[in-house]
Amino acid sequence: MTDRTTLEQRIQRLEDIEEIKKLTAVYSDCVNKGWLGKEVALDRLPDVFTPDATWTCAALGVEVHGIDSIITVLAEKTAGGSFAMHSFTNPIIEVHGDTAVANWLLWVATGGNTSPNEVHQSEDLRYTRTPDGWRIRSLEVHFGQLLLTP
Repeated sequence: MTDRTTLEQRIQRLEDIEEIKKLTAVYSDCVNKGWLGKEVALDRLPDVFTPDATWTCAALGVEVHGIDSIITVLAEKTAGGSFAMHSFTNPIIEVHGDTAVANWLLWVATGGNTSPNEVHQSEDLRYTRTPDGWRIRSLEVHFGQLLLTP
C-alpha cells in the first residue's frame, strides 16, 4: 500500500507532534515547584488549556470543567508539600487535522514536610489546534501506583 500523504502533510504532522510535546512540557512546568526558587505558575495555564477544558481524576473524585475551575483545583492540589516534579514520558500521539489524542506515562516526585514520595500514573489528553496554537482540551488522570516513604 502506498502512503498518499504529501511531504508537506508529513512535515506538518511532525511539527504538530513536537508542539504537543512542548505544550505538555509547559503544563508540567506550570505545576512543578521546589528547586532553584521554582514556584507553581497557575497563571500560565490559560495559555495551556482551552477555556472550556476538562480535568478529571476519578481516584480523587475530581472532574472540573473550564479553565477557572482547573486553576482552582490545581491550586488546592499543589498547595501542600514543598516539592513536585512531573515527568511525562512515552507519548503515543495521534494527530487528526486540528485535533489530537495522546496517552502519556507520568512519574511525579513529591516532597512534603518530612519525606519524598512517588506517583506513577498515566494520563489521556485531548488537544485542539486554536488560532494561538495547540491547547489541551481535556486531561484524564489514571493513578497506577503511589509509593510513600515511611
